[in-house]
Amino acid sequence: MSKELSELLSLFKNREYLIAEKKCFNLIKKIKPNYEIFNIYAVILFELNKYDEAIKYWKKTTELNPQYHFGYNNLGNVFLKKKNFKEALDCYDKAIKVKPDYYEAHYNKGHVFTEIKDFKNAVKSFDKVIEIKDDYIPALKARNKFHIKENKLSKALNLLEKLIIYEPDNDNLYVQKAEVLLEMKKYEEAIEYYEMAYKMNPTNQLLIGNIIDVKMRICDWKNFNHEIKRLEDNILNKKKTIQPFTATTLFDSPKLLFEVSKIYQPNFKRDKNIVSKNHHVDKKKIKLGFYSADFRTHAMGELMVQMLESHNKLLFELHGFYFGPPLNEKDLLQKRIIKCFDSFHKINELNDEDVLNLSKKIQIDIAIDCMCHTGKSRFQLFVKKIAPIQINFLGYPGTSGSEFVDYIVADKVIIPEQNQKYFTEKIIYLPDTYQANEDKKKISEKNFVRKDFGLPDDKFVFCSFNQNRKINPKVFGLWMSILLKAKDSVLWIMKDSEISKNNLKDFAVKSGIDVNRLIFTDIVPLGEHLKRLQLADLVLDTFPYNAHTTCSDALRVNLPIITLKGESFASRVAASLLNSINMSELVTESTEDYENLALKIFSDNDYFENIKSKLKENKILSNLFNSAVYTKNIEKAYTIAYQNFIKGQSPKNIEL
Repeated sequence: MSKELSELLSLFKNREYLIAEKKCFNLIKKIKPNYEIFNIYAVILFELNKYDEAIKYWKKTTELNPQYHFGYNNLGNVFLKKKNFKEALDCYDKAIKVKPDYYEAHYNKGHVFTEIKDFKNAVKSFDKVIEIKDDYIPALKARNKFHIKENKLSKALNLLEKLIIYEPDNDNLYVQKAEVLLEMKKYEEAIEYYEMAYKMNPTNQLLIGNIIDVKMRICDWKNFNHEIKRLEDNILNKKKTIQPFTATTLFDSPKLLFEVSKIYQPNFKRDKNIVSKNHHVDKKKIKLGFYSADFRTHAMGELMVQMLESHNKLLFELHGFYFGPPLNEKDLLQKRIIKCFDSFHKINELNDEDVLNLSKKIQIDIAIDCMCHTGKSRFQLFVKKIAPIQINFLGYPGTSGSEFVDYIVADKVIIPEQNQKYFTEKIIYLPDTYQANEDKKKISEKNFVRKDFGLPDDKFVFCSFNQNRKINPKVFGLWMSILLKAKDSVLWIMKDSEISKNNLKDFAVKSGIDVNRLIFTDIVPLGEHLKRLQLADLVLDTFPYNAHTTCSDALRVNLPIITLKGESFASRVAASLLNSINMSELVTESTEDYENLALKIFSDNDYFENIKSKLKENKILSNLFNSAVYTKNIEKAYTIAYQNFIKGQSPKNIEL
């Protein structure tokens, strides 16, 4: 028997399962019932995907030897494979009862609990494994996912350091550590670990973009032109080298950004079996599904809340699908948003299939992706086609690059006719501006004065409140040129970190600017931010990623902004907003015109006063902050898209 068993094990080792199955079956017929042979036979059957037969023989192993913990564990594994979770847990518990320190069974229990979304018990199981065997790498990795999920970043960092000791050549661990460091705003260390991962695995070209993204966050512009050229070459060679959102902050080329989004698509599994044929179209209300992680105090939440509140509930049902941070009882904006929906679903713990099934059960007609390629989006849901009609809306300033997203919301400034070819979606052209907005926002009643923010009373205050990652050496150099010529002026600027602040100061010194003319400020609550904006004189816009929400915030409090209009969606947003209030004189199309306009406003007080007066009057007459009008327009677009669908027609551009 030992010779036959040796041959059998050799066949198994070489993955010759069909031959092994036959030999093992013949061996079983020759000998008395033997639980070890039954176990081997069951393992072979499992590898051949003959799960029910494997269950039969593993049950025989435990009947022959009730103390055979391996048999119970293996039986649990096949039940787990069949998603019979209750039976799997029962088997693992039996294995553990026989052998309490059987860490593999505890680990497998953790996987079952993860599958059934009992995360509390999953964590307990993985912790038990580590208690028994503190170097069991699969359990350490599984446990670390929960540290990250629970935002316990310090614990995640410590565990990753331990894992790297065990697997020093695993580049994925270095990437994970970089991502945790980035979340902790330890930017320089994050760059270091991204670079180490790239040296270990230079085929992972996406790390190039990640490194540049972190450098942009801290305004580290060393070798900027060289790195941008390398990125551009990689994109043109169709290499996945940068995330789409990061690309919008670096490139003004619609063609390049289109290529980035298309290249990014293979990240997501495509499913051609997309829409249920049983989707009912004979109903009184169109069901809108909004999918976002930003139904909270966030720029997107601020923009869309009154639009959601204004929807006609006689014609539309609104359903919210939220996958952001835990709900916050103190977040009043979040409470407002949730009240807008006929149903609200927290889908963080649901996998893609669960969300698809939920959406189809509700019978969502139009799925509205409020994130696309931003943040921790779930764009793969839209690639799998979560609803008959899908719309890229407001969150991401560019094309999804996907054949499965039907429309993008824009206006004639944002996407001129010549740029339509760079969008996979058909365009919904709104008549005023693409950006939703609230009519009124609560402005703080605090009596701020300039000295509260370190601003001089006798100087002209230029400002920019965009994130530092949206500043690049070209635009900052332009600002420094303006400061050099506008002697009695300062630049009031957002500070994202001490590192970015120091890098900007160093750049200013090299440009011949006294660093005391750069005045940095921190993030404050929105009401206070709107109040402090009124202390400034003029916003200097960033390029190629314009001010978006920050632009409409400035216009709301009658603060002028000058912008450089480019070719990409992101570089035309401020122009769209200014156009909607008939202030096109603040839109420039070259750096020379941008600088000249800034200096004219600085030096010509009469012109400056006329600009402010016109802005104040035009804003009242415009629809920029008229949520009711905006909502009616976008409802018309939804209705046209829906009627087009039920007629069996392909999506086409919609102009209102």
